[in-house]
Amino acid sequence: MSVRDTNILNHTDLKYLLIDNLNLYTEEAFYVQGNNPYTFNINKKTVYIYIKNVHQSGQNRTNTDECRIQVGKTPGFTDVLASGKIAYMLGYFDDCNVFTAWNPLLFRDRINAKRTVSLYSRFSVQERANENGIACYIDSNGCSAITFKPEYIGLYLENYSNMHLLDEQGLLELIQKYDEVKNSNNDKEDIEIGNLEYIVNHPRTKRDPNFKKIIHKIYCSRCAICGIQLELTEAAHIIPYSHEKGTDEPSNGICLCALHHTAYDRGLIYIDEDYNVKMNNEKIRYLEKIKLDGGIMKFIQMHDSKIDLPVSNKPSVEFIKIANSIRGIN
Repeated sequence: MSVRDTNILNHTDLKYLLIDNLNLYTEEAFYVQGNNPYTFNINKKTVYIYIKNVHQSGQNRTNTDECRIQVGKTPGFTDVLASGKIAYMLGYFDDCNVFTAWNPLLFRDRINAKRTVSLYSRFSVQERANENGIACYIDSNGCSAITFKPEYIGLYLENYSNMHLLDEQGLLELIQKYDEVKNSNNDKEDIEIGNLEYIVNHPRTKRDPNFKKIIHKIYCSRCAICGIQLELTEAAHIIPYSHEKGTDEPSNGICLCALHHTAYDRGLIYIDEDYNVKMNNEKIRYLEKIKLDGGIMKFIQMHDSKIDLPVSNKPSVEFIKIANSIRGIN
């Protein structure tokens, strides 16, 4: 099996891939900065993620099932390693839409000894994970590489050390139990496999109902982008309330229809410091590559070039700048 050459995700695409899937795991997942490693704040913890596309092995490697990523010493990556912090090692295989994660605790000595390190897995493992949700490969040194569907990335980041102790049957049992509890009303639950515990941590922020009332009153229940009312509008936070700088101040709110609220939260559109509504072209190119760009031309035609500002309690420019940054918009 080989990786197709078209539509391979670049560094910016991989950033949005991480943002989108981490946001599905918890409301408290925010992009901070960086480009391999990418820095995120996840459930109030700083996380460093190094990610590359999974590809075929190099010359003189005869196993056609073998695949790998190559990890080099970028300045930012070297800084993280030198600090003693964990850098999660991820590969993304576009053909199967799966992540592969190598045990970061076993990686440090190898990268310190060499300028570039290859981390191996198998294409058949990628396919098995696509079919079953998760799979693993154990190399000749006994090191595990776990491959999983994107919806399990949060579970992995919270539980990587224990997950690398499981065999494939144990991993399948783990995601089965995870799927059973992830839609519960509890912010945090533990799953037990053998004598080890695994955390499912998806805190939900409790909203202030007065925020909704105030924002609807300020904007006359009208979407600030498209002008629609029809009981289809929502009170959107500019900086998410779950963020450390989130607030229920009216200047951190804007009235948006359900469509534009989702588009804004997903970083498909953004508001600049002059209150212009902009399309995030980097996100659009990423969606084109993963074939989720249907209707984009119709969507572009739906909004004006500037938001309809209220007389008082205009959105804070400082809040807008922070919101753009945590949504990955440069």
